[in-house]
Amino acid sequence: MTYPSEIAAVLGDAACQPDSTGKSRAQVLLFPDYVLKIRPADSWEVRDVDVLAWLRGRLPVPEIAAHAVEDGQDWLLMTRVRGQMLCDPAVMRKPALLLDCMAEALHRFWEIPCEDFPSRRTLEDEFAQAEKAIRDGTYDPSDCEPETFGPNGFRDPPALLAWLRENKPQEHLVLTHGDFCLPNLFTDGVRLSGIIDLGSCGVADPWRDLSLGWRSLKHNSDGHYGKIYPDIHPDDLFRAAGVPLDRERLRYYLLLDELF
Repeated sequence: MTYPSEIAAVLGDAACQPDSTGKSRAQVLLFPDYVLKIRPADSWEVRDVDVLAWLRGRLPVPEIAAHAVEDGQDWLLMTRVRGQMLCDPAVMRKPALLLDCMAEALHRFWEIPCEDFPSRRTLEDEFAQAEKAIRDGTYDPSDCEPETFGPNGFRDPPALLAWLRENKPQEHLVLTHGDFCLPNLFTDGVRLSGIIDLGSCGVADPWRDLSLGWRSLKHNSDGHYGKIYPDIHPDDLFRAAGVPLDRERLRYYLLLDELF
C-alpha cells in the first residue's frame, strides 16, 4: 500500500496487520505504535479528527500523529492506546475491574464542560439524521435486535422514528462517547487507560452512553459473541455509575440506536 507523504514520513517501513475488532466501516491497520484509519473523505466518521484534537489533554485518547486527505480518502494516523480492551476475556473475568473502568469513563466524559464541543447529538439532531437516512435509502436495519421490527415490534423504521418523537424524554446534556461499547475502552489492569473510536462523540443525554454500555455488557456476557460470563450482570453498570436504573429510558435509548 502506498501512503500519503504525511503518513509515510511517520510510518516508514513499519509492518502492520488489519484490525477486524468492532464494526467500523473504515479500513483499520495496526502498527506497533500506531493505528491507521482509511475512510472516504465525505464519511461522517472523519469527524473524529476534530474530536481527538478537542479532547487532547482532557481524556486518555489517541494522539493524532499525522493526517492527510488524498484522492477522496481520509487518512488518520493515531498513536496506539495501550492496555486491554474491556471485552478481553482476562478483563471479562474481573467484573469489578470492568465496571469500575466503565463508570470512570462515563464520569470523565460527563464532567467535561462541553459548551464549545464541535458536535451535538441531541435527540432532535438524531431524529434529523435518522429521517435523512430513511428518506435517502441508506438506513441499514441488518444489525438491529430481532425483536425491534416485525410482528411483535415496530412496523418499519418510520414507525419507530414516529414513536421516538412522540415519546421524547427530557434531556440533560453532557459530553458523551456515542459508541460506548467494551471494545472502545481499555484498561491497564488497574483503571481506565484509553478510549478510542470517537467519531460519534457529541453533546447528548447520559443515557445515550448508559444504554449502549448496558447492551455491550449484555452481548459480551450472554453468549451473543460466543462466550458466557455468568458473573457479569448488565444492570450492575448503573450501580457502578451511581445512576438509578430507569427501564423506560433504557428501552428508549436502545430503540433510538436501532436507527443508526
